Amino acid sequence: MFDVQGRGGGRGGRGGGGFNDGGGRGGGGGGGRGGGRGDRGGGFRGGRGGLNDRGGRGGGGGGYGGGGGRGGGRGGGGYGGGGGRGGGRGGGGHGDGPDVYTGANNVIPPPNPNITALEDRIVQQQNSALGQLSKLSVNDQSSFFPCRPGFGTGGAPVTLWANYFELNVNTASLFSYNVVVSPEESGEKKEAEQTPAKGKGKGKPKGAKTKEAGGVKLAKIIKLALDALPPSVVVATELKMSVISKAKLPLPADSVIPVAIPKRNGGQERWNVKFNGPTSLDIGRLKQYIQNFEDKGNESVFPKFAAEADALNVVLGHAARSNSNTAAVGKSRFFAFDANRREVGPVSPDSMIEILRGYVQSVRLATGRLLLNVNVTHGVFRQPIPLPDLFNRIGLNVNTLKRLDGFLGKSRFLLRTPSKKPGEWVTVERSMAGLGKVGDGAAEERKPEFLEPNKTWLKPTTVKFFLRSPKEPRPAPKGLKYDTMVLVSDYHLAKYGQSHNLRKVEEFPVVNAGTRERPEYLLAEWCSLLPGQPIKAKLSASEAQSMIQFACRKPSLNAVSVTTNARAVLALDNNKLLDGFGVSVDKQLITVKGRMLPPPTITYPKGNSVELIKPQDGGWLLKGVRVSKPGRMIKNWTFLAVSCQADQDVKNTMSKFAGFMAQNMGMAINKNATPAGGYQATPRSEQELRAAFQGMKPKPELIIVVLGNQETKIYNTVKKLSEVEYGIQTVCVVRDKIMNDKGQYGYFANVALKVNLKFGGVNHKLQNAHPLLKGGKTMMVGYDVTHPTNLAAGEGKNAPSLVGLVASIDSDFGQWPAVAWQNPARVEQLDDKLVENFKSRLQLWQKHNGGRLPENILIYRDGVSEGQFNMVLSAELPHIRTACRQMYVKQQPRITLIISVKRHQTRFYPTDPQQTHSRSKSPKEGTIVDRGVTNVRYWDFFLQAHASLQGTARPAHYTVLMDEIFRPSYGAQAANNLEQVTHDMCYLYGRATKAVSICPPAYYADLVCDRARIHKNELFDDSSTTASGVPDAIGNRKVHPNLENSMYYI
Repeated sequence: MFDVQGRGGGRGGRGGGGFNDGGGRGGGGGGGRGGGRGDRGGGFRGGRGGLNDRGGRGGGGGGYGGGGGRGGGRGGGGYGGGGGRGGGRGGGGHGDGPDVYTGANNVIPPPNPNITALEDRIVQQQNSALGQLSKLSVNDQSSFFPCRPGFGTGGAPVTLWANYFELNVNTASLFSYNVVVSPEESGEKKEAEQTPAKGKGKGKPKGAKTKEAGGVKLAKIIKLALDALPPSVVVATELKMSVISKAKLPLPADSVIPVAIPKRNGGQERWNVKFNGPTSLDIGRLKQYIQNFEDKGNESVFPKFAAEADALNVVLGHAARSNSNTAAVGKSRFFAFDANRREVGPVSPDSMIEILRGYVQSVRLATGRLLLNVNVTHGVFRQPIPLPDLFNRIGLNVNTLKRLDGFLGKSRFLLRTPSKKPGEWVTVERSMAGLGKVGDGAAEERKPEFLEPNKTWLKPTTVKFFLRSPKEPRPAPKGLKYDTMVLVSDYHLAKYGQSHNLRKVEEFPVVNAGTRERPEYLLAEWCSLLPGQPIKAKLSASEAQSMIQFACRKPSLNAVSVTTNARAVLALDNNKLLDGFGVSVDKQLITVKGRMLPPPTITYPKGNSVELIKPQDGGWLLKGVRVSKPGRMIKNWTFLAVSCQADQDVKNTMSKFAGFMAQNMGMAINKNATPAGGYQATPRSEQELRAAFQGMKPKPELIIVVLGNQETKIYNTVKKLSEVEYGIQTVCVVRDKIMNDKGQYGYFANVALKVNLKFGGVNHKLQNAHPLLKGGKTMMVGYDVTHPTNLAAGEGKNAPSLVGLVASIDSDFGQWPAVAWQNPARVEQLDDKLVENFKSRLQLWQKHNGGRLPENILIYRDGVSEGQFNMVLSAELPHIRTACRQMYVKQQPRITLIISVKRHQTRFYPTDPQQTHSRSKSPKEGTIVDRGVTNVRYWDFFLQAHASLQGTARPAHYTVLMDEIFRPSYGAQAANNLEQVTHDMCYLYGRATKAVSICPPAYYADLVCDRARIHKNELFDDSSTTASGVPDAIGNRKVHPNLENSMYYI
């Protein structure tokens, strides 16, 4: 996370991996080869293998060529009682394996020539229909979802595997039902049966909501309803609200199927399952559309045939979702967790989570065919483990108990409970609210009694519940009386001491298997977490590193997984349900045509001349050259040593670094700090760090913060204080790294690049930039919306979404000042704040360009899904138009709006060992694909601009939503020109000497959102508590006026 070379495998070129301002995040970095074989069986952890990776739990690397035994685990037995975890396949990190995937029988098929011919023919037809484009006005050419002007031709041709299978659907129609599950109405009100240790009151509390089925219960109810249909009915479901059938269902007149499920304490719950519909889905019309792309009367609809594609996804996911040994996460991610199929990564011994490898699938409409996109994915799950083992592993203290409570909330567990027969035990599945805690039972008539009210967490010996008389008279447990308050420990010892030889109750925290309002306390020693339970949680540094190492694999290994393990987990073969629907999935991945674009030439000043650098492997060395344009003079700067000594070595290094920036990099900076000895702080709180800032006299323009360790919290506090309260630019460095003679030049250079950007400089330029980038007539814009993620259950529900907007201000595209603001919680669509903030970017461009406004505005909107494209056009673009109308007196600017997406599942695998990156074996930098997996009607392409140093490269996906620039200017060559501009811009990311994976406007906008989260950290930290809604003092925080028009976020 601190490595100056960056985190490999992510976005290439991003700096510092978080809070270390000492370097670009780079296209990858480091990482050894996969783990060797773990010890076979028995061991808690597989043996060490390779350079970095360990074997998985009870097994080693696993995976293709990764070795790793299966056996082992933590002891025998099941999940209830004293058993532990079974083996599993083990992780498998990078592994060895071949450099390229060679397909079935070592045959690499050529891209389908029929698809290629169809693509060419449809593009030609579309262009002919558009007529004489050059005679049309700009407004006439403006249209939403413009047709593809042609396929790109630039670059050297290459053939690639794509992680898609051809999907065959031999049916003309499907039927879709919307399922509504509700409790059966009854004329009687029955009192809930009171069970000991629950403390539940009688009757339904006033104002209580009607009960609803969800999760496991909802799935069980829907399954029972479908089981009531005749066996000949072909039906699929996602076990929530959708049911897809081959023919109309034979339903009762009211379309309701009653279902009864057993209650835990006897009796039955009765539910009604109503099937609304059906909606007829015309699969035949879908298949016709992908052959000619004519959809008369529905031209504005996007995405096309979404309901049909969703139905096919339900059909294809039914078998995996119905498998009790497979966890379904969301709509399309599936993880096997049984011993024979699970793929698990290594984590540290004190971790509560496990990392599983799974598979994601989705149906895609491509030219001339339906495709099934299948990719490797990774998820975080609760470890399936007896609670006592978990407690002993992590240790119980104030901090771990709070973590445990959040970790266990809403989890499912196996309860090993005494049966009615002496000496015998039964197991039942339950769910819990978390650990018992002081304050539980607010809705109870007789609330629990807490014997240690000053301690948050409850033990069996510190909490009493009301033991209510049963409806049917029976003796109270020996030594106890009904309608009295009883200790949880006394109750269990009295009831089970003789019949089940229970002699003592462990001093573990009690488990709350009820709700916070109406708790039910159970003994932790009887509880074991069930497998396959995903959890949203912030990973620790070691867990995050484990995830990266486990997920980072050669493309060839992922290709093998997709064609073998994935097909098993997703049940794509020998699936009778698919046969019934007339659906089949080809065995072989498809191949597609790609191209490798050449890199642009980078220029730096060198003495009185210009240094021309041709990037190699997507990057270049920064040695013997200066920044293209130094930022403003830094007269007053200082350094602050945090949690480390500001000794003479630190002082000398700071002076050396300032001299390096001035002499080697050509930056304008005073070589001496003020004061010369800098400052020192060992903050234990935000207030103490604030005091350190306040004590700096005179107020510095730049603070170099020297961190003694890798604590994110200190970094976040530094950035919030410096950028919101004090208006001071800061860069953070790690003491050991900046003072290490080995690699110090590179570290100095990376930090200097950030300093120069923060003070208005330009680090490097392009030689022979595209005409659109020359002449100072084009402004590029990027904006993004980020939402609260990975907060514990119930936390952050009121946290706002944050918007980051950046725009270029110079013809070198080196400076990108930013503005950030908040949007209502979980709302992607932007409101009229976009008008004023977009105007502020135009005004800033005007200020830096002699009073002129840009003629062209090229916008990269980051991070929206296909289902939100229309929202961008109908709700956001009008705000941008309004801002322009308020700024432009005469001619309005030409606007092109492009969606850039990184979070998709398309991957490409090389077919030729000579056309791979030398380290990762991914496709080479500059690889572009605009056919084979795309939809010819729309204008989109995949571009992998960066060099992936490890793991499987993820290309960026760009889709043109509106174009007033490229097609009017370049006609049939519009695709080549847009692809070149986007590709070349990836080499202008200011803080790295390498191409990045996504166009810098979108990249910078993402960084601005990240920084805005730090500025308002109280709203996104599940360890913080805030009032409901968003407190104004936090929500209204803005960047200090001193920094608002700078690249403070770098």
